[in-house]
Amino acid sequence: MNPQPSDHPGADTPGLDPAQLGVGDMDAETFRRHGHAVIEWIADYLDRVDDLPVRSRVTPGTVRGQLPAAPPEAPEPFEAAMADLDRVLLPGITHWNHPSFHGYFAISGSAPGILGEALIAALNVNGMLWRTSPSATELEEVVLDWLRQLLGMSEGWQGLLTDGASTSTMLALAGARERTDLDVRQRGLAGRSDLPLLRVYTSEQAHSSVEKAAIALGLGRDGVRTIGVDDAFRMRPKELAAAIEEDVRFGYRPIAIVATVGTTATTSVDPLPAIADVRDAAVAELGHPIWLHVDGAYGAALAACEEHRHILDGIERADSLVSNPHK
Repeated sequence: MNPQPSDHPGADTPGLDPAQLGVGDMDAETFRRHGHAVIEWIADYLDRVDDLPVRSRVTPGTVRGQLPAAPPEAPEPFEAAMADLDRVLLPGITHWNHPSFHGYFAISGSAPGILGEALIAALNVNGMLWRTSPSATELEEVVLDWLRQLLGMSEGWQGLLTDGASTSTMLALAGARERTDLDVRQRGLAGRSDLPLLRVYTSEQAHSSVEKAAIALGLGRDGVRTIGVDDAFRMRPKELAAAIEEDVRFGYRPIAIVATVGTTATTSVDPLPAIADVRDAAVAELGHPIWLHVDGAYGAALAACEEHRHILDGIERADSLVSNPHK
C-alpha cells in the first residue's frame, strides 16, 4: 500500500510542492516555475556582480556552520533553498565573473555558456561511443575542426574534448609512453629489469601538470628534467640538446618534450621550431621516436587572430597540442 501524501515527512510544510513528496522528479509545470526563478536569479546576479566584493570575506567554517550537520529528514520548499543560496552560499563565493577579477584567467560563465550547460544537463548524454549518442560524437568532431581552422592548423589534425588541460597533457604523455614500443600497456612499468629509465623534458617555467602527469603515468618526478630559460623565460634549445645528450650517456631514454605556448606565470612562448629541430636531431641519432607535445592551454587560442598566428609556428612538427579557447 502506497503512503498518502500526508504520510510523508514534511507534507504539512507551508509552500512545499506536492511534487517534492516521495521519490519522483518534478512535474513539468513545477520545473517550469522553478526554472524561471533560477534564470531570473542568474540574470540578476550577472547584472549586479560588479557591486559585490571580488573575493569572499567569510572566515573558515562560516559557510559550513550555517548548514545542517546531518541530512534533513524532510524536504523544504524550493524557495527556501534559493534563499539559502543568497544568505549562506553567496557570501562564500569569490566572484570569477567580476569585471575586477584578475587572479587567473577568464572563465566560461558567459550567458550563452550557462544556457548551453543547462541544455547539456537536460540531455544527460554519455558520449562514450558513437552509438550512445551520435550527435555528441559528431558535434565534437565539428567543433574541434572549427577550432583547428581558427588556429590556422592543417587538415591532418584531429582532436577530442577533455575535462581540462592537465588531463590533455597526461593523455599526450601517455601516448608518448605507448610509442616507446616497450609494451608498457600490457606489462606495465613495475619490476621490469628490461626497461631503461624514461625521461620527459620541459621548461622550468612549464605548468605543474607535466610533473603530475609523469607521477600518474609511473615515470615519477625523477622522470621529468626541467630545462633553463632565457631572459624572456623561454626554453633554451641548446640546453635541451645538451640535457638529452647527457641523459643518453647515463642510460636514460628520452620519450617526450613538452614545449609551452603561453606559460601561466609570464605568458612566455617557447621557440617551437628550434625545439623541434633538437627533437628531430635526437630522433635521427637515437633511432627511436620522441614525442613533442605543445602545452598551449593558456596562449594557443591567441593564434585565432591572424596577426598572432606566429605563436604556433612549427606546430605541424608537433605530435599533440592542448588549447583552452576560453582562456
